[in-house]
Amino acid sequence: MDDAEIVESPLVDSGPFEHVKPVLEPLSASAHYMGETGMGTSMKLVGNLIVAAQMEAVGEALILAQKAGLDLNQVMDVLDVVDFRSPLISGVGRSVVQRDFSTFFALRHMLKDVNLISRLAEQLQSPIPETAVVRETLKAAVNQGWGDESVSAGQSAGEASRYDCGGLDERFRP
Repeated sequence: MDDAEIVESPLVDSGPFEHVKPVLEPLSASAHYMGETGMGTSMKLVGNLIVAAQMEAVGEALILAQKAGLDLNQVMDVLDVVDFRSPLISGVGRSVVQRDFSTFFALRHMLKDVNLISRLAEQLQSPIPETAVVRETLKAAVNQGWGDESVSAGQSAGEASRYDCGGLDERFRP
């Protein structure tokens, strides 16, 4: 299956997980036993932290590339093949460049996830300073009425509010 989701099950030991694993495997790219109840949620939040950081990074990188006068299609061609390539960066980056803001994951859901990540980090006394910046960027976009827009549109919200982007689609101007 191409669109993998982490499926959490409240299992205390791996015995029951091994029993249901054949049922779970066709539903996702992989199935992993992460430990006691709640550990799957923690893993999901760790993954979402990486997603949120990449989303912010691709938005900032494309704004910088545009300001530097680079052709954004060429930038994405390079990002698709060099060592720091990422399917997430390619997908969201291409959406931003093509101005395709179809909602596949709403900004308000990303903000919810980042709030959960922040709470987990606070409980574990694990500093996550980059995530604080991402959280504020997401809060600003949601507060500007972008909550139901795609995370890729959120990059344009940041673009519009932080920079003079004359070519920005009227829908995505502040």
